[in-house]
Amino acid sequence: MPERSLSPAGYFGVLAALVLLTILTVGVSFLEVAGIWHLVLGLSIGLCKASLVVLFFMHALFSPRATWAVIAVSCFWLIVVLMTLTLSDYSSRGEIPFAPGH
Repeated sequence: MPERSLSPAGYFGVLAALVLLTILTVGVSFLEVAGIWHLVLGLSIGLCKASLVVLFFMHALFSPRATWAVIAVSCFWLIVVLMTLTLSDYSSRGEIPFAPGH
């Protein structure tokens, strides 16, 4: 069974998309965006770039289902477990005004 792969032109297309998204990231960094939208735009562009790298350059697009399961579990671990614990710690700071011995 032949393995599916991307042609060199496809790789150059993904590379061009990554370069354009990088230029867009730099352009957005100089914009005056109100509130939290600056962060949302930057993280959205970063998520798109990371997705392109994982799908095409790490060959996850043409990989078996076991690889997709590892990617899904890794995303779950990062988002649900690590971010939840970090944000719960961050949000609970300052609730105890004085802790004896500290």
